[in-house]
Amino acid sequence: MCWEAWPKGRFGFTDELPQADLEGENRAIDLWRYTESQETMNVSPEMYEEFVCPTEKPIMDRFGLTCYGCCEEFHSRWHVIENHHNLRRVSCSPWTDVKKMSAFLEDRYILSLKPIPTPLSYPVLDKESIRSEIRRLLEITKDNVVELIMKDNHTIGNNPENVVEWSRIAKEEAIRVAEM
Repeated sequence: MCWEAWPKGRFGFTDELPQADLEGENRAIDLWRYTESQETMNVSPEMYEEFVCPTEKPIMDRFGLTCYGCCEEFHSRWHVIENHHNLRRVSCSPWTDVKKMSAFLEDRYILSLKPIPTPLSYPVLDKESIRSEIRRLLEITKDNVVELIMKDNHTIGNNPENVVEWSRIAKEEAIRVAEM
């Protein structure tokens, strides 16, 4: 498990932090925390609830706001994870059932969509494939509060322009879905 003092890979803009009584240095209650449990994906939801959550919860409870998730799928554990009182952002990796998570999260949490990064690893992008996948994800989550994050790019096909083009396509699709 991994905990970090800010939302990993994203900005933590909020008017909920710091706490109103802050004087001097930040305390844990004034900060974001990031938690995940991808190492336990082969553990049943029942075992997660019994063994992992009791370790995560006291740490998460110390912080003002929390993010949950990384590369794991956790739609089968959502009934446990949603009990964190300060949860605001939830990761939806390519292995998560986005339709289920969209229904679970509604507009109460930030849904961090993380599309499959593989298309960026080719020297020449398959732009239509990228557009189709981003469009599919954004249409499913059109009623959610969404952020789209491209992560885990260990190679970009030796072509930095891939990142620029992917971002352009993502922006176009976000605008298109917002105008629907």
